[in-house]
Amino acid sequence: MFKLASAIGAATAMAADPIIGGQGAFRYQYMPDLLVPPAGANMTNCHGLVTDKDQNIYLTYDNSGGNDPNCLIRWKPDGSAGEFMTGGNTTLCKGVAHGLNIATEEGTQYLYHANNKQKLTKTHLDGTVVWQIDGMFTANQPQPYTPTWFSPIPGSDKLYLCDGYGSNSVYVFDINGKFLNMTYGGKGGRDQHGKFSTNHGCTWNVEKEMIAVSDRANSRIEYYKVDGKGSFDYDHTVDLRPSQGAGTLPCNTRTYPEQELRSIIPDLSGPVQILDKDNKVISVVNVSGLLNDKVQEGTKHPHDAMFLPNGDFVVAAWLPGRVTYWKKLPAEPIVV
Repeated sequence: MFKLASAIGAATAMAADPIIGGQGAFRYQYMPDLLVPPAGANMTNCHGLVTDKDQNIYLTYDNSGGNDPNCLIRWKPDGSAGEFMTGGNTTLCKGVAHGLNIATEEGTQYLYHANNKQKLTKTHLDGTVVWQIDGMFTANQPQPYTPTWFSPIPGSDKLYLCDGYGSNSVYVFDINGKFLNMTYGGKGGRDQHGKFSTNHGCTWNVEKEMIAVSDRANSRIEYYKVDGKGSFDYDHTVDLRPSQGAGTLPCNTRTYPEQELRSIIPDLSGPVQILDKDNKVISVVNVSGLLNDKVQEGTKHPHDAMFLPNGDFVVAAWLPGRVTYWKKLPAEPIVV
């Protein structure tokens, strides 16, 4: 198993000391003054992250039906000035906001939201609803149904929906919210490709031009080809058990061509993993352990993560809800 490491070794380190994780050329420092939520936010669970064309940072979170009616926050690219995106109001936020993705369609950017309470929504960046599907969308829909993530396909009018907490199916829609009567997947184990055990995250891989499905309970990322007509064909698997152990639970993955094809994977069991272009783990930041041990922040379960253009990363955590900013540091000096 790849060893978890921190530049702070002493368990008695003061909370004021810098909190640093990762290894080699990929070490990161926790920045507690960034990604501060707006006053009144009740982030019970934090879920999806995206950036828009201007590199503003967006987060979806579960407000647990409390006094906070919001579920969508935007920060500036540097992680400052958090504000609620209230265009959707309770129409967007009622239920359990979960996965978030962004797409550019005819020059306009839209957000695609998957809500665990059987609600699918397309919005403008401020949360204003374009369309919404509340409840079942077809009579023959496999059960149970608890959607987790949408994957829009660049240059296409197709959307792929992962039913990660439900039937483990993948459904195909068009960008206007019409179900196209195409269903793939279903429940399956590690010996089956095209079947899943918690197909939690669905994200388009720009470099491979495939959908990356985070098959969480099977500890793997599976890649699928699409043809623009609604196909969903298995291509290959990245098994994360050799590097992270049998208990690894990858929630989502994103790959960045502009950052030498590195990928970032938040793991529900605690770490955030960084992989090189060959899918080799090159650094692990033990987000859960570092923050719980040092400052009792309660960031127990990384749920989504993404790199920023400057090489920093942000991570959203589930139970309890936290979103944190990690600044990339210079490489560790080599001791001869």
